[in-house]
Amino acid sequence: MMIDLYPQQTAQVLMQWLEPSLSTENHLYALLDHSFDPKLLLKMKNRISYTALYQDQGGDVEVSPLLCPLNTQSGLQAQIELLLQITAGQPMLSFWLSPLDREAVFSHFANYCDVILLPEKISMILRYADTRILPNLLATLSPEQSAMFLRPFMQLAYFDRAAKLVVVNGAHQPQIADKPLILNELQFNQMMDHSLPDQVLQQIYRDQLQALLPAQASLAYAQVSNECMAARAEGLTEVAEVASFCTARLQESRP
Repeated sequence: MMIDLYPQQTAQVLMQWLEPSLSTENHLYALLDHSFDPKLLLKMKNRISYTALYQDQGGDVEVSPLLCPLNTQSGLQAQIELLLQITAGQPMLSFWLSPLDREAVFSHFANYCDVILLPEKISMILRYADTRILPNLLATLSPEQSAMFLRPFMQLAYFDRAAKLVVVNGAHQPQIADKPLILNELQFNQMMDHSLPDQVLQQIYRDQLQALLPAQASLAYAQVSNECMAARAEGLTEVAEVASFCTARLQESRP
């Protein structure tokens, strides 16, 4: 697991969040990061429709983020409960409220399949459907970029490491982005810094040393984050060096 399991009343919490905003003028979309589970479509059991966001971009549809319009008039809670069931423990589910239809929201997200990195103008896949990356992206964007990214949405909601619901206000404009996202070197470095604990966690799992960490995902992330801060204080910046430093400290702290 990469995040904690959802609390028992999560579906009800989501319904309470949605209740004031749902109307015939608003649409609710679930965004799923398909790359976490190749069997995701089978688990959806044909009960939730979807559009693969990479389908017109030449990307791998099997790992494409999935944009899922949910039926707000009938059976919404059952759809939400199914989504919670099939994404439990993974940072792959978020909800987006918008007055725009599926085609418009699809076109909006099409501008964010890739990000252009300056100064080399390198193009990279932007995994905004991964809810570990989404908050880091929102924190990194300039006010103008954030307003553009959130332009067509009233609100969005995702789950943090402890599987608690986090709600972000949108820009409340019935318009879509009209240009690709460009990040400068400082912004890219900031996102990489934010992702360091996750990179170290992945290395620990690859080395099959997860027994050094708490079983609860949020506690494991918090502990590794603290170790990464200690590594930075020692002047370490490379992922491999930081991972070795953190692993050594975790081994030393074992009873």
